[in-house]
Amino acid sequence: MTRLVNMKITTMEYDYKLDYMTRLFRKIRNKRFEAYIIQRIWDLLNDDSIRFVTQQYFKRNENGKYALADLYLPQINMIVEIDEGQHAQDEHLKADIQRSIDIKQIKAVEGVCIERISLCDKNTLRAFTLDEVHKQIDDVVAKIKDAIEKLGDEFQPWENNLWTPEYYHRKGYLRVSDNDYVKSIDDAAAVFKTKAKHRGFLRAAGFDVPGVDKTIVWCPAKNNKQWSNELSEDQTVIYECSNDAKKKVKHVKEHIQNKETRITFFLEKDDLGFNFYKFVGVFRIDKDESLKQNKCVWVRIADEYKLQCS
Repeated sequence: MTRLVNMKITTMEYDYKLDYMTRLFRKIRNKRFEAYIIQRIWDLLNDDSIRFVTQQYFKRNENGKYALADLYLPQINMIVEIDEGQHAQDEHLKADIQRSIDIKQIKAVEGVCIERISLCDKNTLRAFTLDEVHKQIDDVVAKIKDAIEKLGDEFQPWENNLWTPEYYHRKGYLRVSDNDYVKSIDDAAAVFKTKAKHRGFLRAAGFDVPGVDKTIVWCPAKNNKQWSNELSEDQTVIYECSNDAKKKVKHVKEHIQNKETRITFFLEKDDLGFNFYKFVGVFRIDKDESLKQNKCVWVRIADEYKLQCS
C-alpha cells in the first residue's frame, strides 16, 4: 500500500534583482541586436547598483504624446538609443527620423542625457563591424561610469529592499511622482505599522490608519467578482461600483455619509510582469458625481502623504 505523506508546498521567492533582470532580458529577447547591446552594457558595468529600464515611456512634448526609449538609466537620467541596421532602409529610415525627433523632444522636455549606438553608417549604409559596435558600447559604458562618479554621494544605488515597509519608514512619506509601490497588502499595512484584515487566505482591501480618524488605506484591484474599480488615465479619479445591483445605491450613500479619506494603492502589473500596488494618492468621495453616476467617484485630493514614523 502506498503511504501518502502531507507535504507543505512553498513558492520560491527569488532575489528581486535577479528576478527583475531575467524578466527584462526575456522581454527583449526577440530584439536580437538590442538584447545583445544591452546585455553587453550590463556585463561591462558589472555593477548591480545601476537599474536598467527598457522601453521606457517619455512625454515628448506639450501635446501629451509619448515616445519609447530603448534603455533608460533613471539614477543618472540617461537614455541609450540603439539604431539598428534595418532603420537605414526606406520606410524604417523615415520612422527612425521621426524617432530621432521624438527623442530630441524628450531631451527638451525631460532634460535627459541621450547616447546612441548605431549598427551601420546612415550615409553609406555600411554595416559596422563587431569591433566598431563594441567601441561604441565601451564609450557609452565609460560615460555611464563618469556620470555616476560625478554624482558622488548623491548617487542613489538600486537596492534590493526598495519598496519595503522599512524603506518607507526611512523615507517618511509617499509620493505619486516617485512611483512608490508596495508588493502586497500586508506590506501596505506594515508601512502604517498595522496589520491587514484577513478573510481566510485572503486580505481585505482596506484597513484603518492607526490614530487617524476616518482615514483608511485602500488597495483595490481593477475588477473582481464583487467589485468593479476603474482608475482614470491620469490616475486622479477612481470609480468604485458593486457588481450587485441591489447594493449599489446603499454603498454610495454609506460612503457619502462616512466622509472617509482613502490613502490608495492600486494593483497593477508592470511591463516585466510584476504585480505591485502602486501609490496613486489620497482620495475623497465626490458627492455630486457619485449620486449622478450611481457609483462611488473618488477624487484625488493630494499626491503625497506624510507617514507617522515615530
